[in-house]
Amino acid sequence: MDTPPDRLGELSPLADRATPAYPIASVENTLRILLLLRDRGTLTLADVAAELGIARSSAHRLMAMLTYYDFVRQEPATRAFGPGPAMVDVGLSAVRSLDIRVLARPVLTELAESTEMTAHLALPRGRDILYVDGVESRRTIRAALRTGDTMPAHVTGVGKALLSRMDDEQLRQLYRDAPPQALTPKSISTVSALLTEMRQAREAGYGVNRSESESGVFSMGVAFESTEPGMYAGIGLVCPESAMDSDGETRVAARLRTAVRDITNEIKAFRS
Repeated sequence: MDTPPDRLGELSPLADRATPAYPIASVENTLRILLLLRDRGTLTLADVAAELGIARSSAHRLMAMLTYYDFVRQEPATRAFGPGPAMVDVGLSAVRSLDIRVLARPVLTELAESTEMTAHLALPRGRDILYVDGVESRRTIRAALRTGDTMPAHVTGVGKALLSRMDDEQLRQLYRDAPPQALTPKSISTVSALLTEMRQAREAGYGVNRSESESGVFSMGVAFESTEPGMYAGIGLVCPESAMDSDGETRVAARLRTAVRDITNEIKAFRS
């Protein structure tokens, strides 16, 4: 059947979609390579040949063409292929066209200045989040911007806030094929632990990451309805965990709620 993306932006599985009437194998293989790069970051010729079920020589020709058009770059030392500048440009071009970035930018700037934390705007992408904009803190020691990057949703404050918009059954379905992957010893790594934390996030109204994405990093995030009804975006604040005192979480939560209220008002005006 032909299933549309759900309200959190998760793409429906290919198996659930109608197969094109006149598929073109070379185009399909090229697109599958780009999706593999999105998921894995790097690929070898052996990876491409195995995943696509084609000869190594065919894999080489496909990667040569993608390299020619700068969609992939080959690392001289390892000979592995990674995303090239054209692939990044295409993604960022789509990101730049999102109205939500325009509406959120002044709020992100004010958040970064008032909290001395790095502020991000993120969109859900299934089990991941995509950072579509950000403003860096002016602290001497600060969290770096991640604009254009993806991260597993379950290890970030803003990602948890977005996941908390789903109910327990939707979360079980999202992680039905594999449990959440731990990036640090403090990361969530089971579906049961994720469900427990999502219930806490729903009650609190925000998500928190304490050294779950990387050691020494603290982040919080709040989700809100975006410019498209039924779709969500999130705002997050990030800083070194050492910069947070005992009252820090309460202060940051209050600032995030104010920021979401301001963006929500902008969105209402945008829709009217």
